[in-house]
Amino acid sequence: MRKWAFIGSLAVSFAFAGVCDEVDLRRHLPFLPDSVKVVEKREVYSLCEMVLRDREGFFTIYGTKDYVIVGNMISEGRSVSNESVQAVQSKVVKEKLSDLRALAATVYGSGQKEVFFVSDPDCPYCNGIKRKVKELADKNGYKVYLLWFPLPIHPKAKEKAISFVCEKRTYEDYLADAYGKGVCSEGTAKVEKALEVLNGLVNATPTFIFSDGRIVVGGNPKLLEEEMR
Repeated sequence: MRKWAFIGSLAVSFAFAGVCDEVDLRRHLPFLPDSVKVVEKREVYSLCEMVLRDREGFFTIYGTKDYVIVGNMISEGRSVSNESVQAVQSKVVKEKLSDLRALAATVYGSGQKEVFFVSDPDCPYCNGIKRKVKELADKNGYKVYLLWFPLPIHPKAKEKAISFVCEKRTYEDYLADAYGKGVCSEGTAKVEKALEVLNGLVNATPTFIFSDGRIVVGGNPKLLEEEMR
């Protein structure tokens, strides 16, 4: 009796085995770096959709046991891939909210809505949008958390970011390009930690992260106005 019960349980498990259980990603993509991780997977249109994460962010791969497809899945005019990536990003952002708040170089405004303005002191697009951010925060009731993400292409940016934190500069100082010249362990640690926490979420500046999980990249004033309503 036990024998037949065991065989029956095996039959049930095989009956409910999904396409994602059969995909061996490393077999199809042996060159995939070990740093790339599968964050979530699900069955979509008889394929296994895998949302992966690397240093640059999130992306999707689709496959079965026999093959994988790298690219964007479109269905009836909507990007299934983008929707899946955005859902994962939203989940990750919400898990990191307390860290993002704690790592702010300064905070502007006292509104109920929150946005995290990820900037680089020497980023021209950030400098071009920073006054618009203040204007929209005042107009629409936002609290703006300024986080530093100095890029390697700007050799003096990290030093400026650290000085800004050490001297407890404000958003008004940011508008005036007043970063200071002080260096301290607290400032260094905060900037380094911000780079670590933002890794995988941010790969360019400016990036705007909203507390509901939305992520907007670039210094487009019109787009930002739509998002910061």
